[in-house]
Amino acid sequence: MTSTGIYRVNELLHDALKAEGFVTVTFGTESEKDLSKQNIFPYAHLTLTSRDISSSIDTITYEIAILDVVDDGNDDPRESLNQFGLTNNIEDVFHDLGYKFNRAYQTFRKDTMNIVDVPDTLSMTPGYAEVQNKLAGYLITLAITIPNTGTC
Repeated sequence: MTSTGIYRVNELLHDALKAEGFVTVTFGTESEKDLSKQNIFPYAHLTLTSRDISSSIDTITYEIAILDVVDDGNDDPRESLNQFGLTNNIEDVFHDLGYKFNRAYQTFRKDTMNIVDVPDTLSMTPGYAEVQNKLAGYLITLAITIPNTGTC
């Protein structure tokens, strides 16, 4: 890795998320998300929320939203065994997204070892949204520290 900056961090996050099955990975502002399409899920969106620069380090903070569609269909035979009486796959969505993101994050950490300081643990806040689809997922705040080389 010749230069570690936002471009390279975005590329590594994108590649790790895509490798774990996220169909769509985007970067930008909240308004750029088009969550009405069914074929973009599971979906990950990276938003740069802050950047702190000192003489030796640069800390880049991302907010990462990972989402999938909640299926209200009740044709899954597992649902008849569901002790909570749920009629959708919300548990599957939270389980699968958490698993996929964890694997992607571990790959990202491995690919940036000795170049970027990333936290050992992350907190994933569950959330729900309803646009034209019912969505569930997590919001993750990730602060990445890189050496400040002074180059763009």
